[in-house]
Amino acid sequence: MKKVVSWVRSLLIILWMILSPFAMGVWLLFNRHNPYDANRAFLRFIRWGVQKIIKIDVEIEGEEHLNRHQPCIFLNNHQHTIEAALIAEVYPPRTVVVAKMGLRKIPIAGWIFEKAGNVFIDRSDLAQSIDAMTELAEKMRRENINLWIFPEGRLNTDRVGLGPFKKGPFHMAIQLQVPLVPVVFSPSYCLLDAVAGHARSGKVWIKVLEPIPTTGLTEEDVEELRDIAYQRMEAAYEELEERAFGFLPHHKVNCENVREIES
Repeated sequence: MKKVVSWVRSLLIILWMILSPFAMGVWLLFNRHNPYDANRAFLRFIRWGVQKIIKIDVEIEGEEHLNRHQPCIFLNNHQHTIEAALIAEVYPPRTVVVAKMGLRKIPIAGWIFEKAGNVFIDRSDLAQSIDAMTELAEKMRRENINLWIFPEGRLNTDRVGLGPFKKGPFHMAIQLQVPLVPVVFSPSYCLLDAVAGHARSGKVWIKVLEPIPTTGLTEEDVEELRDIAYQRMEAAYEELEERAFGFLPHHKVNCENVREIES
């Protein structure tokens, strides 16, 4: 019975997600001169709907780091497709995202996301990716906007720790000489992965780490910078995982069951 309820909730969340881009389009119609806040409005719309379907308590640590260092690049671990409902809790104003080119091809939704200032890259086309990221870097500097990015580059389907980080965000941070602000979520895939049929009430911890400066760094420092960010975020994730599983023992059981089913 619990599984059936979880699937019904998951279906409702997915339907809400499908409606969300249209709400974002309406927001843009009335806020044409402020497109860089469309993502924030979009995420809050998702959060509002998800919270009506399932109750997710959120505890934030380090919130003071979110608005002190603009422009900057936010780094976020990536566990599932419904993380938008959690990102809404910490997503700052004037922030855009980098998305896969496939999203741009979705009728209406792709056009809306592009109008909100987001950038699409085709990972199979290196030249296009470089051009898109270079253009975004210039826009960030010129218009004082932030970038929110998943350095793992894809969903961490292994459900353990963090996946390997791509170099792109670190190249850009050094190019712009802007700080990196890591944002780490505790395990939430067993609560909110609606695509996999997991929609349960629970609690998620979010930790915003101290910014990692890039002033004075060069391209030769990219790998070291990536390693520093990875180590700090991995340590934070392990801490939050221990906290989540210690606070909610059944949460640990659910997550372990999910890993067993999906392995």
